Amino acid sequence: MAVGVGLLVVVLSIFNGFQKQVKESLWQGGPHITIENSYGSGAIYDYEKVIKHLKEDPKLAESFVSVEGNITSHGLIQSNNNFNPIMIRAVPVDSVEKLVENGLPNFPRILQYDRDEIQAINSKKLVVVGKEMSAIYGYGLGREITMAVPGGRFTVERGVQVNVKTFRLVGLFKTGYYNYDSKFVFLSLPQAQEFFKMEGAVNQVAIKVRSLDDLKLTKHRILSRLNEENWNPKIQEETSWSVRTIAEEQENFLAALRLEKTIISIIVFLFIVLAALGMVATVHSLIRAKRRSIGTLKALGLASNDILLIFTLNAMIVGILSSLVGGMTGIFIATKLEVIINIISEIINGVGGLLNPGDWDPVELVPKDIYYFDHIPVDIDISFIFMVTTAATILSGLAGYFPARMAANLNPVDTIRND
Repeated sequence: MAVGVGLLVVVLSIFNGFQKQVKESLWQGGPHITIENSYGSGAIYDYEKVIKHLKEDPKLAESFVSVEGNITSHGLIQSNNNFNPIMIRAVPVDSVEKLVENGLPNFPRILQYDRDEIQAINSKKLVVVGKEMSAIYGYGLGREITMAVPGGRFTVERGVQVNVKTFRLVGLFKTGYYNYDSKFVFLSLPQAQEFFKMEGAVNQVAIKVRSLDDLKLTKHRILSRLNEENWNPKIQEETSWSVRTIAEEQENFLAALRLEKTIISIIVFLFIVLAALGMVATVHSLIRAKRRSIGTLKALGLASNDILLIFTLNAMIVGILSSLVGGMTGIFIATKLEVIINIISEIINGVGGLLNPGDWDPVELVPKDIYYFDHIPVDIDISFIFMVTTAATILSGLAGYFPARMAANLNPVDTIRND
């Protein structure tokens, strides 16, 4: 029982930490809510008026961290003789100091940059790409990068016009979310407006909120605000507002994380159930060993309910002690997990080096370049641990109840005669 509880605490703590780190990377990588114009070319002109109108609602203004126009679009990037699909995102860069100090809400954390060239990010054709993209395509700071984007509406006669330009790489970013770091290219909004031929316009209004728990409510408030009859933004094209949250965009991914956690929880919980079944056998063996004593006590007047209570409490006490030992052991292992794994790795590498000197390749049990973590993520949920230990105690009581019921129903005369 203690092993099952401890194992469940460790496994679920790792999964909680994994989910928390992935979600944080996801939330930090882009806007939480995006407003788009699904009519025509999708351009939003006079987007400052849209932002101002939203901020005039006190409840919305209080929930916003930032609201700004940006351009997000699919594109192609040249690598050798091939063009590979990427995502291009352009955001306003009001301050280069804030940019390099990671103070812009919709710009990811920059790891490396060219201190001199990045100062002209608003006036020159400069880009920042993800660390993983630079590794995939072999890009380094100062590299010339050619990108292509659609340049107008599709027509049967002409097809799709394409704009092609060359930019210089001046920075590398990392969000911790592989899909962002391997697919996204960031540049300043003025350069993107020229590149996409959208002077004075954007195709998204990007919003970051203070609380991710209220995304649905904030989305509905935004839609209501945009669709008010007495408000006309006087946008050059007709508009059909579309509002999406990051939870909706990543719905399948987040659902897969929840399902994975649920399946693992069920599998590990079966260890506790198995331990409870083992306790049934243990209590049953105890009752068989104490049949004569049980018969004697019943002959002396001890009630059947008292016999039932004694053995049920005995199982529950064992369950409580096992849950406490397992819970504390699980918490200790979870908090020291990285140290424990490093010690095991050193032992394996030490033994391997002795057995096969010269040909032994060092073993890393959790390769950081594969799992994309700087450390093993662990998030200990005390409320969950309390729930697990309570469930284990209840299962222990149930495991002791049924054999205890058999002991309570023993006939004292037959028991004393036969034993």
